[in-house]
Amino acid sequence: MTATPSGAAGAVVAYLRAQRDAIAANEPGVRDGDEDAVHDMRVAIRRLRSTLRSFRGMWERERVDALRGELKWLADKLGPVRDGQVMAARLAGAVRAEPRQLVVGPVEARIQQHLGHDTSDAMERVRGALDGDRYAKLLGEVDAMVGAAADRGNGWVRKRVRKAVRRADRMLDGADAADDHERDVQLHEARKAYKRARYAAEPLDRKPAQQLAKQLKALQDVLGVHQDTVVTRAVLRDLGMRAFREGGNAFTYGLLHARQQVAGETALADLPDAAKRARRKKVRGWLA
Repeated sequence: MTATPSGAAGAVVAYLRAQRDAIAANEPGVRDGDEDAVHDMRVAIRRLRSTLRSFRGMWERERVDALRGELKWLADKLGPVRDGQVMAARLAGAVRAEPRQLVVGPVEARIQQHLGHDTSDAMERVRGALDGDRYAKLLGEVDAMVGAAADRGNGWVRKRVRKAVRRADRMLDGADAADDHERDVQLHEARKAYKRARYAAEPLDRKPAQQLAKQLKALQDVLGVHQDTVVTRAVLRDLGMRAFREGGNAFTYGLLHARQQVAGETALADLPDAAKRARRKKVRGWLA
C-alpha cells in the first residue's frame, strides 16, 4: 500500500488539490465570460501542469503525460478568450493615451471589432468544452492522481525545485548572444521556465521557499512585460496591414507598434537587477 505523502511531498499533493478546486470553483464564472474567472482557471491549469512536470516521479510517467496533455487541451480552449480580453483592454488604453491628432481613423473601433469577434467565438468553444465528458473525466483524473501520489523525501522534492531553477537560469543566460528575434523567443522560453520554477517552490511552506518564489515571480514579471510587447506588436502589425488593405490609414498602428518596441526595451533594462536578486545566496542557499 502506498504511503500517504508527508512533509514536502505532502505539500505538493495539497497544492495539486488546491488547483483542482480552483478550476471547479471558477467554472460558473468562466461560463459567464467573467474575465477574472477565466484568468484564475487558466492559472490553476498552468500550476497543475507545471507541478506534474516538476514532480512527475511521484506518479507513473505515462499517466502524468496523459493528464498534462488533457490539461493542455483545456488551457488551449481558455487561452484565446483570456488573450483576447487582455489585448482588447491593453490596446484600448494605448489608443486613449495618444493625443487625439495622432489617432487617425476609427482605430479603437477596429481593434474592438476584430478582437471582440475572435473572443466571442473562443468563448463558445470554451462552453462547449466544459459541457463535454472530456472535461469531467479530466477533473476525475486529477482527483485520482492526488490520491495516488507516492511519498518522496524532502531532499527529493528540493532537488526537483533546484533542477527547475537551474534550467531557467540556463535559458535566460543563453539569450544574451542571440539576435533580436531569437532573443525574444529565448526570453519568452526563459519566462516560462521561471514560472515553472516558481510553481515548483510555491507549495513548500517554508520561508526560504516562499522568498524564492517571490523573487522568481518578480523576474518572471519583468520578462512578462517584455513578452506582452512582443505579442502586442504582432497584433498591431496585423491590424495595420488589414487597415492598409482595406484602404484605411495605418499610421496610428505603426505609432503604437513603435511605442511597444520602446516599452519592451525599457522593461529589459530592469532584467539584470531582477535576475541578480533572484540568484542571491540568501534566496537560493536552501536548495544546495
